[in-house]
Amino acid sequence: MLNNKNFNQYRRGTAVLLLMATLLCGCGEQRFQAPQAKDFTLPTLDGGGEVSLQDYRGDVVYLSFWASWCIPCRQEMPHLMQLWKQHREDGFQVIGINVDEDAEAARQFAEEYGIEFPLVRDENREVSKLYRVAGYPSHYLVGRGGRVHFSALGFTEDDALAVTQEVQTLLRGSAGAAD
Repeated sequence: MLNNKNFNQYRRGTAVLLLMATLLCGCGEQRFQAPQAKDFTLPTLDGGGEVSLQDYRGDVVYLSFWASWCIPCRQEMPHLMQLWKQHREDGFQVIGINVDEDAEAARQFAEEYGIEFPLVRDENREVSKLYRVAGYPSHYLVGRGGRVHFSALGFTEDDALAVTQEVQTLLRGSAGAAD
């Protein structure tokens, strides 16, 4: 049975072991290795072709999983359009990945918001499953080398600021050139 005295001894012993393991393996300072983005090819929302993530290798790419019925998606789109227009000449791309069952509702949404960046349909949500999308909007920022550097669920004004700063950092190359 583990009483307070035994528990405290166990806790101290565990802390000492963890400290020793950290010192011995040099694990005190580990760098985060961003995961590789999963490639995909999806049909465009207008039905005129396909878009593949691989087509944008070398660019900083913002993947936005969205739906026409999603209120935060409606708040996010104007920010994405502004950010895309401001930085597309610098190698920044946005791919809007729609999950609506009703393609017409998605097209009306895109027209209402004047979305000009590529929009694709993930009708069966296969790409959403690849990225483990839990809700909408979900977004992933992919660096020039194809690694995911930022992901988030939902959208607020604070998110807009964080995304803008992260995009600018990756475009400058300080975090995304070599990935």
